[in-house]
Amino acid sequence: MAKLIKITEECKRECMKEFEEAIMSGKFSDGRVTFSKNIGTVNRKAYVIFKEIAWLKMQTLIREFSSEVAWHGIATRGYDDNTFVISDILVYPQEVSEANVETDQEKYQSWLMSHDDDVFNNIRMQGHSHVNMGVSPSSVDNQLYESILKQLDDTMFYIFMIWNKMGDNTTKIYDMKNNVYYEDSDITLSVADDGIVEKFLQDAKKMVTRCSTVQTYRPNASVAVAGKLGKSSFTGKSDKKSSSDKYRTGDGDWFWKSPSYSDYYY
Repeated sequence: MAKLIKITEECKRECMKEFEEAIMSGKFSDGRVTFSKNIGTVNRKAYVIFKEIAWLKMQTLIREFSSEVAWHGIATRGYDDNTFVISDILVYPQEVSEANVETDQEKYQSWLMSHDDDVFNNIRMQGHSHVNMGVSPSSVDNQLYESILKQLDDTMFYIFMIWNKMGDNTTKIYDMKNNVYYEDSDITLSVADDGIVEKFLQDAKKMVTRCSTVQTYRPNASVAVAGKLGKSSFTGKSDKKSSSDKYRTGDGDWFWKSPSYSDYYY
């Protein structure tokens, strides 16, 4: 279940009552008082929708980097308060290794300030890959979450993600406006069909025709080596076959030889 971020007045009263009861009735062998209280849960779900280009960019980073890599997302609220839309992915200056990402604060600040207000004000997502490892947050990750949480005002939200190459992920959302912390099973991820891949596929199909008969593939030598031979090579060479271009199989049949690399280059 989703959890509360800030303690409510009702929860404060409960905490004070339970703490008083604990210290009045307890005996403390080590001279310390330990008190723990869940500040509350809420039956609420969140939805994160990736624009198609943002999803493709993020998955490309995860797939192509053999080391860890980190990124920001441009994110806004959707049609209601518990829907969040990630429209683009941005990679910021960083130094990486197989299991770590380091950011030069000066370069990072300069990078942040290089964006216009529409981008800067909507950098509300931070993600990184764990390559082939598990996606549980490290102590460094948790420190980052705490640091960013302190910077959020009561209208903001922030999304954190960790992915690996197997497609595993952990996702957290701190929604300050609604005082709700969502995690993993509280969140549904989806990708909007913006038609980018579909258009590419349609355009590709227009360029491809299917043969009516089955033929053995033979590369167009004039296209393949046009830059090597020059224009005259395609107009002055005869296509007639000589007897030396034939060979006999063990069954006694004659076949024409296919052109070899040397037929075109020598």
